[in-house]
Amino acid sequence: MTDIAEITERTVGAAHTQRGTRSLFPLIFSFIFITISFFPARLRAAEMTDDAGQLLEFNAPPSRVVSLLPSATEVLCSIGAGDALVGVTYQDAGFEKTAGLQIVGGTSTPQFNVINALSPDLLIVRARDFERAYAGRGDAPYRIMALDDDISLEAARARLLLIGEIFGKKSETVKILGDDDRFIETIRLKTAKIPPERRKRVMLVNFDEGGPSTPGNASFQTETIKAAGGVTGKFGDGKSYPLTPEMWREFSPDFVFTAEPHYGKLLKLIDSDGWRDVPAARNRGAHSFPEALVGRAAAHVGYFAAWLSSSIYGGEFSMDGNLVHPMEVTSERAISIDMPYVERARIVESRIMDFTHRTLLIDFKRPQSIASTVTGERSGIETVGNSYSPTQVWPIYHSLGFGRSRDDLFKVLRLDPERVDIMLTGADMNNISIQSASYRDMTATAIVTAGVEGNAIRTSKDTGAWYEPGTINVLVMTNHNLSKYAATRAIVTATEAKTAALWDMDIRSVQTPLHNPATGTGTDTVIIVAGEGTSLTSSGGHSKMGELIAEAVHMGVQDAILKQNGKAVRRSVFERLEERGLPIGEIFKQDGGSPDFQLRVEELMLLPKYKAFVEASFNLSDARLMGQVSDLGPFEAWAVATASDIAGREVGELMDMTSRDDLPDALKMALDALATGVKLQTHDKK
Repeated sequence: MTDIAEITERTVGAAHTQRGTRSLFPLIFSFIFITISFFPARLRAAEMTDDAGQLLEFNAPPSRVVSLLPSATEVLCSIGAGDALVGVTYQDAGFEKTAGLQIVGGTSTPQFNVINALSPDLLIVRARDFERAYAGRGDAPYRIMALDDDISLEAARARLLLIGEIFGKKSETVKILGDDDRFIETIRLKTAKIPPERRKRVMLVNFDEGGPSTPGNASFQTETIKAAGGVTGKFGDGKSYPLTPEMWREFSPDFVFTAEPHYGKLLKLIDSDGWRDVPAARNRGAHSFPEALVGRAAAHVGYFAAWLSSSIYGGEFSMDGNLVHPMEVTSERAISIDMPYVERARIVESRIMDFTHRTLLIDFKRPQSIASTVTGERSGIETVGNSYSPTQVWPIYHSLGFGRSRDDLFKVLRLDPERVDIMLTGADMNNISIQSASYRDMTATAIVTAGVEGNAIRTSKDTGAWYEPGTINVLVMTNHNLSKYAATRAIVTATEAKTAALWDMDIRSVQTPLHNPATGTGTDTVIIVAGEGTSLTSSGGHSKMGELIAEAVHMGVQDAILKQNGKAVRRSVFERLEERGLPIGEIFKQDGGSPDFQLRVEELMLLPKYKAFVEASFNLSDARLMGQVSDLGPFEAWAVATASDIAGREVGELMDMTSRDDLPDALKMALDALATGVKLQTHDKK
């Protein structure tokens, strides 16, 4: 049987020969559509040769998958095959479908006893880890798929198609590839309007144990920069090169970026001697993007290339002459809002500044009064809503200003500002949560979008610096009429419920994550619709309507965060450490004296009693910092007992094993306890 990947490879080669790289993506997409639409039925049994040279044939989609490769996890979740996952690594946070799944260790530190206990039918690993996976599988009957994680964009697209074929998700795969093509083509058209002399030199700076590096010509990261319209350096035909001050000054970048975890390192680098005298350093041209986008050639390459491009050329893209598509409504879909005064509710997709916006619009049968943190108390309101602006337009709107962006939205949607109240957000309307709570004849409905990874803050502790919008937007409607007092008081009730939801989830401040839970995002908004029916004069916490509003908002905030950020109430210890700025691989000093040290510590954190021990230290640390706990002596005794339990012998005191000197006392005790036990256990075995 002919291999789809081989056909795609031949087509890609022909595209380079006949038409050049610039027209490659539309050609591949056309081929993919024809392939999927007209291939013979016999290809329902999909086969592939993986990057370890194995020929794998699938007569049915795998149904129990463990993924040790984050890019593969992303692909499965993106094409709608996330339900097949039963185990993932702690690097796989951020997807709704991975929330609550069994953690099987890290990409580099898998726990095969945990993997094998899940009885998977497929294990996906990095190609370089195939032999280790083969040995770890033992006599278990599952198959192993080995994939390279640093591949070209062409190969990534071919792989996406093949995985879609294997998992029976053809149409979903086609849509993703089509969206990619539209992003790439839009950026090609927009950057084509920029004169060559105004094109910017762009550099990605990666960081590892060897220091700063930058990708070479063979890296998909360089391909992505080129797709974004950036000018790249000629550092060599390999995938990565150590970055020297001489290379840096010779290339003299206008725009530099890195993955978010390394942003502090980048700022420090470009402010040091030998590095600061380039345009990017002088003109504040240093940026960061999510690590999952920077470091993976997976399912969102076009999305990232467009975001990168608008960040590079935000000023140029904000010029009217740069538009390549008309600003217009492109589609809409109805949603159900069960309130007697609602005429219709829908999510409208529109193209504004060349990128897709999504706006929730709720039209009333009769004009309503509202209390809004956007515009204040208002009457005669015919429509309320919530509008998502994609990341690609954020840099453009920074150039245009808030007023212009809002005017464009109202013009395209044909809304009258005097009769409409709209909240704005960077959270996608596809991730909206609609929750209702009822008691007898009373009902409160909360319609919520929430993103907390960009600018969650702890009010009264954090500074008022501006962060990119994440935003929690809450729209509340009831089936009773709220008096002016009740409507404005409902804002307080909704806000208290939102903060309670964040604390119940242990959402951390992005400014001070190690020490503070978040209370909001700093850009949150609330709209309360006064509604119709029996009049109510109170919506505070002692009233039944206040209770219902709080219940609906609490459910809505938590559900919206799960949909937008993939965060569930119950998350792994590894994810909660990461959210505190403590990646598990960077917590401990060196390797604890043993090459298996890290593996053993992670193994302990997967066991219930040690997991609960670390979780307890999270809550105790917060309580201690808030002044609620004065004596940590009992917890220290627990920590010493835990270290003794792990070591298999009496431990007198904890060793200083952590690499950070700013850890809260209880958390440091917990981490030192695990590491001390492992170190002494390892030492005793020698």
